[in-house]
Amino acid sequence: MGNRLSSGASRPNHRKNGIEWQGIIRYYSYETSPRGFDSDLDDLQEHINTDTIHMVYLYKKPLYEGQWTDLILYHVYVVFYTETNQGRFWWALEKNGEALILQMSRNLEDVRDKLEGERRISHRNAWYWRPKLIVQNSSLETFASLYNFLIVTDQVNLRYNFADENCKKFAKIVFDRIARTKRWNHIF
Repeated sequence: MGNRLSSGASRPNHRKNGIEWQGIIRYYSYETSPRGFDSDLDDLQEHINTDTIHMVYLYKKPLYEGQWTDLILYHVYVVFYTETNQGRFWWALEKNGEALILQMSRNLEDVRDKLEGERRISHRNAWYWRPKLIVQNSSLETFASLYNFLIVTDQVNLRYNFADENCKKFAKIVFDRIARTKRWNHIF
């Protein structure tokens, strides 16, 4: 896997004009460490080698806390679950301005409602916003196939760009790859 994976222990490089693209898949596990950043990459490699994806979901949340609508401006991310002889595991895979982020937990709420241990939507706005399901579908994709697809299509090195290399495009590519029969057709 080389240097494409990171346990998340390294934080973003800040430059004068904001956050710099890291060119990695940052891995955060709610299972291997209470803080997640000490996640075991050997454990992840075992999941990549053995897991099969059974269901895939797309969720969205507003880009900014003060938004009144999420019709056009929203962050979208992929959630899926795998089943192994160790039980069911929930995963979230997404792209933001820093990196590709892969999270894992035995609880859906961890990966759906949090990003690297922090709530996606603050308590202050939880009365109005919560992650919304966009589309779901069954899957027979292996985790290894998904991981190889991300590497072969060079997703790690496609720097985030608000206009075209953004979370929506990434989520569409991943969802369409994993989903058995459905495709996500977003307008904006």
